[in-house]
Amino acid sequence: MRTYRDQNTVQRIFNGLTTASANKVRHVHLLFQSNGGTVGDGICLYNFFKSFPVDLTVYNAGAVQSIAVIAYLGAKTRKTSARALFMLHRTSSPAQATMAVTLKGVAKSLTLDDQRAESILKENVTLLGNEQWSNLDYYDFFFSGEEAVKIGLAQEIGEFSPPPGTQIYNV
Repeated sequence: MRTYRDQNTVQRIFNGLTTASANKVRHVHLLFQSNGGTVGDGICLYNFFKSFPVDLTVYNAGAVQSIAVIAYLGAKTRKTSARALFMLHRTSSPAQATMAVTLKGVAKSLTLDDQRAESILKENVTLLGNEQWSNLDYYDFFFSGEEAVKIGLAQEIGEFSPPPGTQIYNV
């Protein structure tokens, strides 16, 4: 999967996976590569992956970053290359000239987005060492594939490996 920066990409993922389900595919292997997108789209993908009625294995073969990490966590089975990267950070908004009342709304939206993402992370990931959730206020977290397995972000090291003879689709 490429970076999802719009709802059209999320819709293509929905269409591809629901087509697989309708065609009685029993197991989907999804190669997932994204540096993020909007919080709402990432949480929507998380919920979709989590409730998908077909066995779903998602692979990080390069980088899964930002809200894409939340989407990745929705898969029943999560694999990562040992050379893959994960990155987490707080929600951000581009700087723009605006009125104070508008900034209050932006601040509330950012806070709610952080709370939504963090609640999913805390359900699935256990931080190690000196890293604490409050440290996300100050810097981004980066994890190798091996570190991701240790904290529960991924379940195992494994390269993208659909069974031989499997038809491959690009969504």
